[in-house]
Amino acid sequence: MVYCPPEKQFDIERIVNQTETENENSLRDIQRKRKKISPKKILMFLGIFILIVLISGGYMVYRANSTFDKITGKENSVIMSFIKMLPMGDNFFQVFPQDDEKSTIEKLKNNELDRLNILLLGIRGVGDPNGGLLTDTMIIVSLKPNTEQLALISIPRDLYVEIPHRDDKNKINEVFVNGVQDGGWEKGFEYSKKTIKNVSSLDIHYVVSVDFDAFKEIVDTLGGVKITLNRPFSETNQFEEGIIKLPAGTQIIDGDTALLYARARFSSSDFDRSKRQQQLLLGIKEKAFSLGVVSNPVKILTILDSLGNHIKTDAELWEIKELADVFRKTKANDIRKKVFDTSKEGLLYASRDAKGSYILLPEGDNFEKMQEAARNIFN
Repeated sequence: MVYCPPEKQFDIERIVNQTETENENSLRDIQRKRKKISPKKILMFLGIFILIVLISGGYMVYRANSTFDKITGKENSVIMSFIKMLPMGDNFFQVFPQDDEKSTIEKLKNNELDRLNILLLGIRGVGDPNGGLLTDTMIIVSLKPNTEQLALISIPRDLYVEIPHRDDKNKINEVFVNGVQDGGWEKGFEYSKKTIKNVSSLDIHYVVSVDFDAFKEIVDTLGGVKITLNRPFSETNQFEEGIIKLPAGTQIIDGDTALLYARARFSSSDFDRSKRQQQLLLGIKEKAFSLGVVSNPVKILTILDSLGNHIKTDAELWEIKELADVFRKTKANDIRKKVFDTSKEGLLYASRDAKGSYILLPEGDNFEKMQEAARNIFN
């Protein structure tokens, strides 16, 4: 045992007592400070916080709803879509009258849809003096859900067709314009669906129109799109914006470059342009899914927020979310591509109409071979 003198024991006791006193004082200070923050103040701070969240969140919902109402042409589209995306959301609408026919999404979920077909329309944009509503790009994105196969089918803009609700024939890129003139862009979609079905025999379930501004914005928002060229590409005479020169190899191009690459045809042809458009579309698809954009409704709304006047679709937000889930599963190494052209396998030949304008006609002067090719693209 270690001996401790009495005077040392007194010092130790004094230090211990002093330490205990200081600890008690510190505890009282903490308790005193806690008492200063009254329940009323806590509730007030909590209320302010909730109010800020509600205001900012409400404003975002308002903006998103306003944007998507422009895109879909329907009122309160975002609110209705969020309800649809909730568990048992479909049952909410059973209190309202329902159509007997199942929706496209219902058929898709129940494995009752053999083919899902989405028509992409590329236009210059409203107000463009060079035919802003002419659909210079028409691509059928076709999905076979049971096999998870994807196909891209390009329809050339000079294909000569009957125009719906007109006793006349004209180039197919006039169809959407005529529909818009008759009843807005919804009517334009209706005419486009009907005409494309006549050409391909495929039911078109949804339509999306994208103008130049939207295309560039989408590519830039994704951080560019990756393409691979087997040889250098250039277009030096077509654009007021300047020339485009791309080296051979794999590279990432921005929105402005991607648009010029998709539009270029003077140094090649409309048919080669269609192939490049398919290449870009697949690049955008891969980039969007790799970033998790398409499966996230919030990210979708963020992209679309500035594009309300530049994108139109007859698919609602909740349907886009369901479609994204399906397209994510497609096999990247088994994508079929078809460009109808004047080659031996292209099923078209060049001619002139009564005004002397260049047009494209189907072999046999009917669309049977084109329809067969579209139907059997996965075989």
